Amino acid sequence: MPRPPRQWVPSGVYHVFSRGSDRRALFLHDQDRVDLLEFAATVIERYELECLAFALMTNHCHYLFRTPDVPEACLSQSLRDLNGRYSRRFNWRHGREAHAFRNRFGAVLQETDGQLLWTARYIVVNPVEAGLCAHASDWPWTSYRATAGLEPPPAFLSVSGLLSLFADTTEKARAAYVDFVDSEPTQAGV
Repeated sequence: MPRPPRQWVPSGVYHVFSRGSDRRALFLHDQDRVDLLEFAATVIERYELECLAFALMTNHCHYLFRTPDVPEACLSQSLRDLNGRYSRRFNWRHGREAHAFRNRFGAVLQETDGQLLWTARYIVVNPVEAGLCAHASDWPWTSYRATAGLEPPPAFLSVSGLLSLFADTTEKARAAYVDFVDSEPTQAGV
């Protein structure tokens, strides 16, 4: 019996995550991550998503997406396209035939600003918590460096969308964002 379609909230912000099948690596080389980000850029534009944050780990990935005003099934279709296209490329490149992703993606609606901020921090400190690096700025496969102003953002990343939650000017917002990421979390997360 097929699963019922998910219902999406217009202009809702969702923590979206996908895990590798059997917890296997989704990325064997940096080029794999480059491919996923290129595919993400195409999907984000096609489905009119706003990407506020992302992190590509070794066996999973996280995104913070805002849906359009009329979401219909945009996250379902966009993640089907993104994960499907990436899986085909990954399997072709690495001579595999199995599913690259485990089950369908997860998506948690961010119901409060506090939850949204906690999740934005969680996403970019995930590599630190996993022992992949010492500080969020050390891992090149998250949105942290671009949001903190340490490098130019990819075209698909809405730095201003996330920074607008911190202050009314870019400089103040970036400083507040960096301080927030460096602080200890104060709210239970998802």
